[in-house]
Amino acid sequence: MSGIQYTLREWNEVPAELDWLSRNERTRLNQFRFEKRRRDWLLGRWTAKQALLHLEGMPASDIGRLEIASTVAGAPRPFLDGVRLDTGLSLSHSHARALCVVSHEVRELGCDLELVEARRPSFVETFFTGAELGLVEAADPEFRDTLVTMIWSAKESTLKALGTGLKADTRSIEVTPTEEPVSAGWFVADVVAGTQSFRCFWRRDGQFVLSVSATTSAMSRTRTASSSLATRTASSIMIMQKEQPTAMVSAPVSRA
Repeated sequence: MSGIQYTLREWNEVPAELDWLSRNERTRLNQFRFEKRRRDWLLGRWTAKQALLHLEGMPASDIGRLEIASTVAGAPRPFLDGVRLDTGLSLSHSHARALCVVSHEVRELGCDLELVEARRPSFVETFFTGAELGLVEAADPEFRDTLVTMIWSAKESTLKALGTGLKADTRSIEVTPTEEPVSAGWFVADVVAGTQSFRCFWRRDGQFVLSVSATTSAMSRTRTASSSLATRTASSIMIMQKEQPTAMVSAPVSRA
């Protein structure tokens, strides 16, 4: 299956028994001092493994063969039977929910999950570019909180795709949302980070915003798994049934 797949999970889905963790993961879990950190970490690993099982076509009983290690910078890296998988993977969690995106085709990708909430004007002034600040100031008051959350989420997912995280200046990244929906509630934003350009898919999901970012060049190299895609100029996206915990986001494809 091609494209980018995403999985959403909640804390109440995580099994109490931890036999699905590898030996290394259990060792890492025991190093956490605070319960919230343990829960977030467990939820992230559970969500990532569910996404990988679906992507690789593996039965649920094989979950113990998977391991989600971390780089020095904290980025997740998937392994199967101790061998690194050549798979793009990104994780995010917020308020007892977790989001994971995986792809065979797009290696450098990032995702973010953010609760939509009111943020102080000082937040926007500190972390947004002048152009982004102008968008927020011109926005309909009823849409402002969603817009601010979306721009912030797009920055976070793009920084993950870059591999830098929030160590970088968020104003070095500029997000320009487009006006038209791509498909099934998904929208796309253009993101510029220095000399690199990204495409960020985002959507409102209840009280949350989900975002998925990858470089424009990486997305344009992907091929869709189905012809029944909604297409908007040079981008398309496919969403499986909402009830299903795992869905597929098809990255943009170029048309001759």
